[in-house]
Amino acid sequence: METDRKKGHFTFRTTAVLLMASAVLELFSITSEIPLFGEIRGGISAGIYHTVYATLFLGTGLGMWNARKWGYTLVFVTTALYTLDKLQMVLGRQVLEAFIKAQMGGFESQLQSQGIDETLIMQAIVLMAIVVVLCWWGFALYTWWRRDYFMINKS
Repeated sequence: METDRKKGHFTFRTTAVLLMASAVLELFSITSEIPLFGEIRGGISAGIYHTVYATLFLGTGLGMWNARKWGYTLVFVTTALYTLDKLQMVLGRQVLEAFIKAQMGGFESQLQSQGIDETLIMQAIVLMAIVVVLCWWGFALYTWWRRDYFMINKS
């Protein structure tokens, strides 16, 4: 059975669906506070932050779904911005610690009874941020490797 699909079709379509779902989740958390530029921000700043990510995820997803050249470009733009965002989060340790304390509010005793302290949570979040950024760059590398997929539709 022959197909005229380019290699990467399933991967890019699946990723497109997941990115569009991520865009929806960003909009659901539009009022959630975030650690950004050395402070915990809420309100309009958090709303703009979540809207920017929702737009990036939706645009990248649509660009991949339709195999557009601009979708190819958005993969790298989104990867770069996500990397910078996580870098500023990890480097702002005091803000990240304050953010974690605020999120753990009311659960300290349960966490301590399980032997989980703030340092362990902090290390897990930093490690998770590093792993996710590496995954983004791995996907960007895969996208570059399969760049011919995005030349199907000229636009």
